[in-house]
Amino acid sequence: MERIIIIDHNEHRFYIEDVSDEVLAKYNGEEEEFIKNNYDFENYSWDYVTGGAYMRENDEEFNEINFERI
Repeated sequence: MERIIIIDHNEHRFYIEDVSDEVLAKYNGEEEEFIKNNYDFENYSWDYVTGGAYMRENDEEFNEINFERI
């Protein structure tokens, strides 16, 4: 399983998706091919992600994002 983050630069949105090895096998194990076949972005970038954190405007520290609870 790979957890990837895809950033749609035109809409200024990001997407995080867990993609199984079985699904990636349909795309020759290529994450880029998976994205091209499943998303309709013109201008995007992507990478692997293992964790995340978010800071609201008046917070003093980052809040960890728990991907297992989302």
